[in-house]
Amino acid sequence: MYKQPTPFSANALFLALLLLVPSLALAQIDPVSPLQQRLEHIYIDEPQQLGTEPLFTMGPLLDLYRKNDFQPLWSERGKIVSLHKAVMAAAEEGLDPADYHLDSITAALAETDETIGTEQPLDRDILFSDALILLGEHILHGKVDRRDVEEKEGLAAGPSTEVDVDYYLGLIRSGNVEQAMRERAPQHPSYQLLKQGLARYSKRAEQGEMPTVPVGFSLKPGMSGQRVEALKKRLVVSGDLAPELAAGKLYDGALTSAVQSFQSRHGLEMDGVAGKNTIAAMNVPIGDRIEQIRANLERTRWTLHDMPASAVLVDIADFQLHYRHNGETLWSSRVMVGEPFNQTPVFRSAITYLVLNPTWTIPPGMLKNEIIPKILKDPGYLNRENLKVYDLQDNPVNPNTIDWSRYLTRGFPYVLRQDAGPDNALGRIKFMFPNPFHVYLHDTPSKSLFGRNSRALSHGCIRVQSPLDLGRMILANDPGNSVTDKRFDLILESGKTTGISLKNPLPVFLLYTTAKGDADGGVSFSPDVYGRDAAVIEALNLPPRPLLQKALIPDPATEPVEEISAEVPEQPVSQPQSDQTRSDTPAP
Repeated sequence: MYKQPTPFSANALFLALLLLVPSLALAQIDPVSPLQQRLEHIYIDEPQQLGTEPLFTMGPLLDLYRKNDFQPLWSERGKIVSLHKAVMAAAEEGLDPADYHLDSITAALAETDETIGTEQPLDRDILFSDALILLGEHILHGKVDRRDVEEKEGLAAGPSTEVDVDYYLGLIRSGNVEQAMRERAPQHPSYQLLKQGLARYSKRAEQGEMPTVPVGFSLKPGMSGQRVEALKKRLVVSGDLAPELAAGKLYDGALTSAVQSFQSRHGLEMDGVAGKNTIAAMNVPIGDRIEQIRANLERTRWTLHDMPASAVLVDIADFQLHYRHNGETLWSSRVMVGEPFNQTPVFRSAITYLVLNPTWTIPPGMLKNEIIPKILKDPGYLNRENLKVYDLQDNPVNPNTIDWSRYLTRGFPYVLRQDAGPDNALGRIKFMFPNPFHVYLHDTPSKSLFGRNSRALSHGCIRVQSPLDLGRMILANDPGNSVTDKRFDLILESGKTTGISLKNPLPVFLLYTTAKGDADGGVSFSPDVYGRDAAVIEALNLPPRPLLQKALIPDPATEPVEEISAEVPEQPVSQPQSDQTRSDTPAP
């Protein structure tokens, strides 16, 4: 029969358990670190801040200190000195040191003790770690948040990359923060040269504004006067004209060459005439040029941390395409991009297949807004453009049986298609890559337009000057692909529309770059044809956004945290959907 234990026997049992499991008893009375209490309290607070100082990396911070047993990390003065140098050096990357708790770091260094000591406030220790993580992530991935600038949203490889707190913990323990932050910045020459350009322009800005050229009629060779003299002074300062060649007020041969040099570096027609656009470029305030350089350093950070060794890079603002293979630029070409009201978007994808002898189906938007009005005005337009009408079952339709005026205000129940051939708007080849904009690379019969200096002429797609050469190179460097140059040419000669899938999808980046550094420390600027610099500069100058990463503390009751990949997602090969393809007839 069960007997209820006496109070004495119950207490004895409890004491026995404590003796048998001493570790359990100790765990129950182990005190919680004040730093842990402070962090966990802030973590659940809204907003997450210390006094008036916002915290930007709260999730990673909690993980960082947990890995350090919730002990302070910045008790040594030398580490804070190194952090201060790293934050100040952020200006060299085009970032604002004030974004990284600079005042708090400077205040700590104002103390006179040899070391800060373990009695420093916990909040200060947290702020220093927050500054380091935020700076390191901005240098690697860029400061601008993808939610604020459409350009970055298109170029982002996927969800935000997980912060590597082990990296930052090792860095703080080593104490060499400044050097590590310099090494964390992109080491690619394109970034480093532009960084040198920023240093040069910043130093020049300390001396005051650049000389300006009075606005007026175009200045041409053979002219003379005070405006010519001002033009010479301006070009001496920018390094385009040697000082010993700047004497006098005559627009001579040396000045003509100097103007052409300036025009070349600013994406202007190299005619040697100081016209309206050339003088306007010369009179851009140096502060605006510095902001433009900063914007392009930021753009570069968005992609260089995970740029593949082989890729097609389209520089929209510079009207250029570069094909890189195994880390080397094998080929470059002029391109045409979208008009300002049909802008080519910025994004990344991967070329999955080519189409030789493509047909072209006019998309509904262009059909309604451009083509039907032309047909109504000129009945011979369809024949002249080699356009044929089909119903939705792909059966031919006599265009004379259609009341075209009815479809100016309603949906069009037919399809207009241009057969493959030398006059096809897409030329003889197109390069397809999945994207929501229905944009692609292609040939064009309008070759003469490549001679223009400014080539924002398409409906949004990218026209390539010598696309057949690009196609052959891509196939030759596609392991496992059986399409040889001979087979390639035979398909072209047949005139038959043929798709060729790539065995290895080739990454493609559509970029927008308006400033590039050169080996002499100078900077070349491209006209901001789409006016996109302002949005990047504005976002760059806003206070930082908090990193959207929660603490990744493993919980035994849950599954391990899944690692987030930053690689370009592989896209399945899709077949041409010509009805949904973005319009791209040659511009008038």
